[in-house]
Amino acid sequence: MLPLQVPGGPELLVIFLLYAVVGLLPVVAAVVGIYLLYKIRGDIERIADALEELDSL
Repeated sequence: MLPLQVPGGPELLVIFLLYAVVGLLPVVAAVVGIYLLYKIRGDIERIADALEELDSL
């Protein structure tokens, strides 16, 4: 019966990095989404202010 081989060294590092990148993808996507929503909110506020300026003319 062959003993189970546990990966070590560079293989373990590569596996760990792959799992870390795949695991962080949802976190990165959420942060980017929140940032974009924040930017869009600022743009909408600026547009609303410009429209109010036009209405007051």
